[in-house]
Amino acid sequence: VEEQRARWERKRSRTAKELLETEYEYLEQLDLVVTFFVTILKAKGTLKPAVLETIFGPLESIYSASHVLSLHLERGNLGPGLENFCQNLELYGHYAENLELANKTLKEQLRKNKSFRRFKKLQETRPQFQGRKLEDLLPLPQQRLHQYKHFLRDLLENTSPDSAEYQKLAKAVKSVSEVSRWVQDIIRKRENSLQLLRVQKLLKGQKTQVLTPGGSY
Repeated sequence: VEEQRARWERKRSRTAKELLETEYEYLEQLDLVVTFFVTILKAKGTLKPAVLETIFGPLESIYSASHVLSLHLERGNLGPGLENFCQNLELYGHYAENLELANKTLKEQLRKNKSFRRFKKLQETRPQFQGRKLEDLLPLPQQRLHQYKHFLRDLLENTSPDSAEYQKLAKAVKSVSEVSRWVQDIIRKRENSLQLLRVQKLLKGQKTQVLTPGGSY
């Protein structure tokens, strides 16, 4: 039993360390968008508030939630930190729902808004970006959610069921899995619509209408 506990503890410590290290990287990338785009654009007024909201959605709130999580992880407060973080998980679902419209609006603004086009190009040349574009950074929360699911499952598997943190971790795994399913469903529906659109284009000149509400590929 003692050997099993020691093994669990080693694996758990490794996973917790990796979770914190990758959280720092994630925060660093989110910070690029919040600092060099959202904050400055709000101050400059280059984009209308509604347009700004459409492109970046709840990104600032997602950044704040991750920052708080990283502080908990630094102190080793794994259970309470994840429990608190899970209260903000819905933000990830709403962000994923909005992502398609965000990309469409971004393209639109780059086409129509000359000052925004110049501003974006200038920000992306900053050394902090290391050649990354805004388009590369916007899908990050969706990718990170997938990583959270794996980290949390690993932590749960290597936590003793009779420890105080086990129940908190089990709840966190359940919450992340639910939001992850919600996001996967959004992605599936989006891909389905794109496939139907592709088929409809191939049927040019035909009377067959495949793009119907609720239609699936």
